[in-house]
Formats: sequence, C-alpha cells, structure tokens
Amino acid sequence: GLPAYSVLAGLGVGGLAVALAAQQTLANLLGSLIIMFERPFAIGHLIKVQGIEGTVENVGFRSTRIRTTQNSLVIIPSSQLVNSTVDNMELREYRQVRTVLNLTSDTPVQMIKEFVEGVRMILKTDPDTRKDNPQVFFYEFGPHSLDILVNFYLKVPDRAAELLARQRILLDIVSFAGNKGVQFAFPTQTLHIGSLPGEYPT
Repeated sequence: GLPAYSVLAGLGVGGLAVALAAQQTLANLLGSLIIMFERPFAIGHLIKVQGIEGTVENVGFRSTRIRTTQNSLVIIPSSQLVNSTVDNMELREYRQVRTVLNLTSDTPVQMIKEFVEGVRMILKTDPDTRKDNPQVFFYEFGPHSLDILVNFYLKVPDRAAELLARQRILLDIVSFAGNKGVQFAFPTQTLHIGSLPGEYPT
C-alpha cells in the first residue's frame, strides 16, 4: 500500500549514503594494501609526510600511526597517505651535517687558514664521513664573529649512529681549536656613549 515513488526514492537515498561510506572504507583498505605491498616505509622508519615528521609505529588496514618528534601520535588515513609524498629519512645513504662556527673577530688571518685546513683534515680522516666533498670555508662576516661554514655527510646506518659520529667530530673540532688557540665568539654588543654639544662627558 506504499507509493512506489516514495519507496524507490528512499531506497535511492539510503543506497547513496551506504555507497559513500563504503567508498571511503574501501579507499582506506586499498591504500593499506598498497602500502603493505609496495613498502615505501616500515615500522620504525623515520618519515616526513604532510608536514609531519615522526617514526612509524603501526600500519593498519585503515590508517598508519606516526609518533612525532614531540611524542604526539598522528593517525593518517591510508587513502590520504598513498596520495601524499613520503620522504623516508631512514633510507638515506648519507646524512648531512651542516653548522657554522663563529670565531672571534680578532682571529688572525693565518690562524683562520690553519683552522679551516685542520677541520677539513678531521673530516677527511674520520671513518664515517663521505670523503669526496667536505666543505669547510671562511663563509662570511657575522655581526659579532668570523663565520666558518662546515658542511659534510655521514655514512651511518641509523639516527643513533649519526648522533654518535656527529658528537665525535664536533668534539675533535673543539679540541683542535683549543690546541691552536682559536676562540669561539659569543654574541656581543658595543655601546658608544657620546655627549651633546656644550656638555662634558662624565
């Protein structure tokens, strides 16, 4: 006794709602399967995706969980993840280390040259550095220092080994600077006090 038009319209709306819900679920499921088969990353890998950097904790059938460097947990639906650019930091063959060393402004030119050459030699002889292109140069005049650019790459298996190698090299540089009498600069300001015309400075 129900109007056929009303029944068909109700079934159509209900079917559309179910289809839309099923579409998102199916997209997440297919996304998870793609991740599992292609393996762009694995549990424990450090990745960057959608502006988020963290360690993969779990890859499920609906989403992937990432523990960020701030220790928060981010859950990304698999359908979004497969359509995003994923930067897998764990698969790097070399890991870049870049820093700027600030020497005091009164450092003699010859001492700067010897310091630059000594730091370059430290990088060339370290067992974990890439030897073909260590960059150590007098880079620029800073507001309170003479700046030395140090840019090199480490060939290490993981983050822990990277931190240990980085620490060892930086400590070697500090020891070398101490032996050479090179001093590192701290932010300083010079204040000049003048007097108005007709006044005597105090």
